[in-house]
Amino acid sequence: MRSTHSFTGRIAYLSDQANDSGRSRGYEEFTISAFGDGTMTLQASCVIEDPPHVVREVVQTVDSSMRALDCFVRVRTGDAFTGSGWFRWNDDSVECEAFTSAEGRLSKRMPYTPGPAVFCNHAIVGDAWMTAAYPVSKGLVLVRNAFTPSRNKQGATGPTLNPILLGLMWQGVETIVVPAGQFQCNKFKLNGLVSEEELLPENLTYEIWVLTDGSHVPALSMYRGERRYELVSYARS
Repeated sequence: MRSTHSFTGRIAYLSDQANDSGRSRGYEEFTISAFGDGTMTLQASCVIEDPPHVVREVVQTVDSSMRALDCFVRVRTGDAFTGSGWFRWNDDSVECEAFTSAEGRLSKRMPYTPGPAVFCNHAIVGDAWMTAAYPVSKGLVLVRNAFTPSRNKQGATGPTLNPILLGLMWQGVETIVVPAGQFQCNKFKLNGLVSEEELLPENLTYEIWVLTDGSHVPALSMYRGERRYELVSYARS
């Protein structure tokens, strides 16, 4: 089946620290293909130029409800192969087949409870896609069916299968302006949590503005005062 339409763009990785605000830290280039059955496939190439210098390739597919179906992740760190992994979601479990420089060949399978399943694949578009599976009317929620290929903040390890707790809070609809243009967005705050007791608004330090056009692309995201990610080009075809 051919795609019915696609979204392409580029995200700038920038410093948000006071002493070097706006300094380029890398970039992400992405293509999203949307199909007639409601599935969408993301292809993202991500480069973090700050040490340890990470190059990541991601190919992820979600169903019509934005539930993760499968994903491939390949990582290089410090100009050397780190690992590659393939992930697949079933009705009640998620599985991983991977090879990493640290652990060699491995297979993992983990159960999860019924409901939406999200994957923090460490692409910035992937961050935005995590917000798409949950109705904004829920407000502050704890996402239990969440997994990541790496618990490292830069995704510089693995990739292997790791369960996480994700705190997520919708903050309303905002119109913002970034280098790619002016966009209407849903704003969220989110963060990976260590325990349920951390599900408090003040512990959700990652802010993200997600386009409402059906692509679920992030126009802007940031750890305020540390680093930010801006959409610098965007097109639909």
